[in-house]
Amino acid sequence: MKVILLIGAYHTLVLIGMVLTKKQKVLSDYFLSALFAIYGITLFLGYMEAYNLEHNFKYHFFINTSPPFIFLHGPALWFYIKSLTAKNFRFKPKYTLHFLPFLLIFLVMVFNVYTKPVEEKILAVTEEAFKNDFAFPFIIGMIAISTQGYFIWGILLIRKYDRRIKDYFSEVSDIDLKWLKFLLVASIFFYAVNSSMYAIDYFFNVLPYDVLLTTVYSFAAVFVAILGYRGYRQANIFLTREIPEELDKEPATISYEEKTDSSEKEFIDSLLRFMNDKKPHLQPELTISTLAKEINTHVDYLSGILNNRLNKNFFDFINFYRIEEFKRLCKNQNDKNITIMGLAWESGFNSKATFNRVFKKTTGKTPGEFLSATKPVNSDK
Repeated sequence: MKVILLIGAYHTLVLIGMVLTKKQKVLSDYFLSALFAIYGITLFLGYMEAYNLEHNFKYHFFINTSPPFIFLHGPALWFYIKSLTAKNFRFKPKYTLHFLPFLLIFLVMVFNVYTKPVEEKILAVTEEAFKNDFAFPFIIGMIAISTQGYFIWGILLIRKYDRRIKDYFSEVSDIDLKWLKFLLVASIFFYAVNSSMYAIDYFFNVLPYDVLLTTVYSFAAVFVAILGYRGYRQANIFLTREIPEELDKEPATISYEEKTDSSEKEFIDSLLRFMNDKKPHLQPELTISTLAKEINTHVDYLSGILNNRLNKNFFDFINFYRIEEFKRLCKNQNDKNITIMGLAWESGFNSKATFNRVFKKTTGKTPGEFLSATKPVNSDK
């Protein structure tokens, strides 16, 4: 089973090559490559530790060299997510605090493992005497806190990013990072299993250490494989779309000009008339900046009206009109050869996934269920 670790380490080299040879690279690609490199080093060191156990410690200088590098996984993942979700992200001196756990654990390993005589290190591993050292439960606990903490932190960053892009875009299916959020949620579960295995083994000694080591690092190999496949394909919002500075602000910091209630009501009335008369929602790539220009107002003021007066973000506001347009087309459609998605395209949608999700959220029904209650139209389901 340990060959999985070697394959995983080799895979990271392939992924690094693929990412760094992309034609249009952005900052997040370099952070992704660094993340792959750290995982690759960890997997290789884990493989060498398992190899030593089976080959009489031929390469004894690899004994317990992988644990410190685990504390770089979380920070590297954080930098990758941060660079994906912040337009003007730059490294700051305060970010060096992310590396303190790595330095702490490295120093612990230096004084408790690396500086000891070779025979003593080998004996500690073969007889699993290291489990009696205070450093073992301390490091295992720190690994659990670090990995789970950074996974949760990453999810929170993505949720914040998701709210921001929905305040600006009417279509987000290619930039919403749902895949990464799902991967992080799944990783919370699997890494919790990993930590539980170490904890159970510490108290009850149920697994040989080499089996435990290989099993845990195999999870990491699978994680990096999935991250590599999706990360390489991930479109970067700041490369593929024109993004205003407002998107990099926290929602609470975006202010809009205060107006009297009557002025706000007039603005809202004119906005709703414009939506019904001009139907800007039929533009698939409509953004709040485009709409603000069309109605001659500021982006921040329009955003404030939508969020604070209509209680909707831009994404929900525009897609509500697209759903209404779809329902109108369904009722007035005479061409029985038209498909569900054909009507969705005419209504301004350009993503089947977004259309189905928004329609269900808005109406409580699937498009097919709605159509069956109106008139029969061919479905491309």
